[in-house]
Amino acid sequence: MTSLNKKDRASKHIIAPAPLGSNYLLMGAGSMFTASVIAGFMVGYLLDYLFGTMPLFFLICGVLGFIGGAQKVHLLTKRLNKPTEPNKKEEHDAE
Repeated sequence: MTSLNKKDRASKHIIAPAPLGSNYLLMGAGSMFTASVIAGFMVGYLLDYLFGTMPLFFLICGVLGFIGGAQKVHLLTKRLNKPTEPNKKEEHDAE
C-alpha cells in the first residue's frame, strides 16, 4: 500500500468540525434554558394566584421548567456532537 493510500484511508475516520452556525445555536442554549425556567415559575405563580396555594404550584412548575430546559439543551448539544460515520461502501472500495 502506498503512503498516499494510507493517508487517504486514515483521513476518512476524522470527525468533521461542527458547522459554523453551531456557535450561534450554543449561545442560544443558555437563553433557552433560562426562558424555560422563568416560564415555569410564571405559570406556577399564576396557578397559585388563581387557586390560593402560594408556594405549591410555583415550586412544582419551576422544577418542571428546569427539567424541560435541561432536556432541550441536552438534545441540542447531543445533535451538534453527533460524529460523522464513514460510508461502508467507501471502506470496502478502499480495501
